[in-house]
Amino acid sequence: MKLISVRALSALAVTTMLAGAPLFAHAADTPAPVSKGGEQAETGVKTATLTDTDLSGYVGSINPAEVGGLLNYCTQNNYVADYDDAFKVLQSYNQKTNAVPDGQEGNMFYARGTAGQLQANGKTYSIATSSIPVRQKTCKAVLDRAKAAL
Repeated sequence: MKLISVRALSALAVTTMLAGAPLFAHAADTPAPVSKGGEQAETGVKTATLTDTDLSGYVGSINPAEVGGLLNYCTQNNYVADYDDAFKVLQSYNQKTNAVPDGQEGNMFYARGTAGQLQANGKTYSIATSSIPVRQKTCKAVLDRAKAAL
């Protein structure tokens, strides 16, 4: 009985190692996590770089629901100067534009904005990959556009 258990455990160990092999191979291709400030968490692995591409100029041409989503992103992540003011604007703007309609599955433009992305000129840009000053400038432009629409 013990001989069968040992063989079964050995077979299980080998099976587990073989099943995990693709995961280990994939992990070698995955970039290291990036710590605060874009610094590399482990040596010898690629790092994510932040961009200084100014996205604030695109804010005027994006979908109104995307503006609501971006304002939500900016408010949640505290990239606005006054959280309370921005939150009040967000609520009023969403109500006026119906960016978050009741009883529906959701609005993809709003979801994209809430994820910190905007779509302009056929491309999708991410605020999250921008430097902090660019995020703040873009969020200011988003807040200004929302306020102007009220």
